[in-house]
Amino acid sequence: MILVSRSDPSKEICRSAAACRVCGGGDLVRFLDLGELPLVNRYLSSPAAARDEPRFPLEIFFCRTCSMSQLGVVVDPRVLYAEYDYHSSVSKTFQAHCDAMAASLGAEFGSANQPFVVEIASNDGCLLTRFKERGCRVLGVEPARNLARLANAAGLPTLNEFWSGEIARRIRAEHGPARLVVATNVLAHVDDLRSFLRAVAGLLEPGGAFVFEVPYMVNFMNRAEFDTAYHEHLSYFLLRPLVRALRESGLALADAQEFEIHGGSIRVTARLSAAPSANVGRLLAWEEELGLHEEATYLRFARHVATLKEELVAFLGAIKGRGKRLAAYGASAKGNVLLNYCGIGRDLVDYVVDDTPAKQGKLYPGVHLPIVSRDRLRSDPPDYLLLLAWNFVDELLRNTSDYRARGGRYVVPIPSLRVL
Repeated sequence: MILVSRSDPSKEICRSAAACRVCGGGDLVRFLDLGELPLVNRYLSSPAAARDEPRFPLEIFFCRTCSMSQLGVVVDPRVLYAEYDYHSSVSKTFQAHCDAMAASLGAEFGSANQPFVVEIASNDGCLLTRFKERGCRVLGVEPARNLARLANAAGLPTLNEFWSGEIARRIRAEHGPARLVVATNVLAHVDDLRSFLRAVAGLLEPGGAFVFEVPYMVNFMNRAEFDTAYHEHLSYFLLRPLVRALRESGLALADAQEFEIHGGSIRVTARLSAAPSANVGRLLAWEEELGLHEEATYLRFARHVATLKEELVAFLGAIKGRGKRLAAYGASAKGNVLLNYCGIGRDLVDYVVDDTPAKQGKLYPGVHLPIVSRDRLRSDPPDYLLLLAWNFVDELLRNTSDYRARGGRYVVPIPSLRVL
């Protein structure tokens, strides 16, 4: 399948992914079909823009050969990332995570005088700032024009480029090899995984490391995090296929640690040469124990997701039937998937609150709900708030303490439906 642009029929904007991006095999089985969804970070400026909004199939396939999971389509990254409304620095939870990450990695890799740190897909520089504060030479590589401008204006040197072997060679020639290459929530967005990893290997100095964080498929399955599947997230990683992908790209998996950020992630450390830590062995054994290399496990998961959808829609419909008003908080990508997959729109939800100024005044993709500032909760409070950015639930509760004090209630949809 190939989808083309309406404005330019010669331009391919979406294609099928028929081969596993880790092992190259074609023995893929579809286990989750979330329907045809819009691009979740393409916020709309007007109702007119909504009329031409493209939708793409959102299906996840399991590789019977290497246990990799991936989307069945790839949308042109230039369509996805030329401009980007997600700003890392908006979340205080993520800021704290970046502080801790930079402190930990700085202690481990910062022994050299002003070590050179490169961040791939550095967004607005939330993490790079922390490394710079610790005396590191830093450089970001960020494909979104608006975010690269923000970072450069803040004094964080940032290349407005997609990561590639050519960019890695250019950086090495101009700045020298990197002591540390970091990438948070990036690898899942990459189509040509091997080329991406080989480029990283080519930039590292001897003894250097590539440290990256990705959502962990164990959490995706155990916590029913189906709403973290969207067109930007091409891959859904277990550790076992990661070991293979790294090895075949000239890197060795040295360590893996679990973190709660973004609903449960793993931080992986890879080097040019290394033996795996005990953590790696433990996680590999856990994946085996959970049956995550077996097709039947994924098919059961899909049935569970369908049940969650039915329960949530019925519950929200019952709230509306009692004459109560409902709004949502957190115009996140995952929230967009949840609303579109479940068919939750203006008939149930009045508006969506978000703290990112770039999103306010726009319409949520697909469901076209208006995105407003937190002030709306004071001037026009609903009876219930559906928490779409459930991975930041504690932060959202703090942000809306006034609403809660006035009797407002919260609906948390993932990993199971609950009311606070």
